[in-house]
Amino acid sequence: MGTNPTFLACHQALPFSQLLQLCGIQAIIDQIGTSSKVHLIDIHIRSGVQWTAMMQALVERKSPITLLKLTAVATSSDVQKVVETGKRLESFAKALRLPFLFKVLVLSDITEVKHEQFEVQHGEVVAVYCQTILRTMVWRPQRLENLMRSIQKINPLVIVVGEVEANHNSNSFVNRFTEALFFYGALFDCLEACMSRDDPHRAIVEGVHIADGLQNLVAAEGEERTNRSVYLNTWRIFFARFGMVEIALSDLCMFQAKLVLQQFSCASSCTLEKNGKCLVVGWKGTPLHSLSTWKFVQER
Repeated sequence: MGTNPTFLACHQALPFSQLLQLCGIQAIIDQIGTSSKVHLIDIHIRSGVQWTAMMQALVERKSPITLLKLTAVATSSDVQKVVETGKRLESFAKALRLPFLFKVLVLSDITEVKHEQFEVQHGEVVAVYCQTILRTMVWRPQRLENLMRSIQKINPLVIVVGEVEANHNSNSFVNRFTEALFFYGALFDCLEACMSRDDPHRAIVEGVHIADGLQNLVAAEGEERTNRSVYLNTWRIFFARFGMVEIALSDLCMFQAKLVLQQFSCASSCTLEKNGKCLVVGWKGTPLHSLSTWKFVQER
């Protein structure tokens, strides 16, 4: 979800984005405790709206915050949008009288990232936020490997991972077609329930964004197929290679998720299920998204 009007309209009409964002923020708050210096690293910042909720929570807690630093990773083509996001967040933090520092880490390619570039300072607790970005690197695993190695070296307190809960990475056309049928069928049903048919933003989502993603998933092969989401269990196997273990989502996280759902008229069709220590969000029982939190286990 970015500053694009269509994405913002979907953010307001569909429950998934708000639910995952606020639940993820609560997971970070649970882990940082009373730390006074907090360094957030957003691997692919969009509108940054979730960080305003984080700021409000930090201001309201009893222990004071001396510095909230947000490092936003951006590609060369996204720099201007990210800078504008930073200005909005700086203005919001100023209104709250919250000590805030926004930094942009510009990379032409994620394979270039090195842990030193995050500039983690002594006394900072670090939280890494990855919202539907790791899936874009599945088709180029060297990018994913390099990113995870760099994150591992800064040893964050918590890593929040929000992903599409589907297997769109099968080599079998039949398997991909079947998976797409159920996944996109649920997504279209959700749009039908949550957005009117004459909504121009819905037309753009269905006719452009979903259509392109669906075509790439079903028709493309090899490196041309970039839509390659994988199941939560596949991420578990991958993360285990880096010594990562799951952190259980708190009862307060689940409460936040249910609280968000209550604001939507379609809440009864949206399903929340625990998968191990993680959360899977679906539509009428069909999984669509997952939210998980992780930490590195350091070797002794």
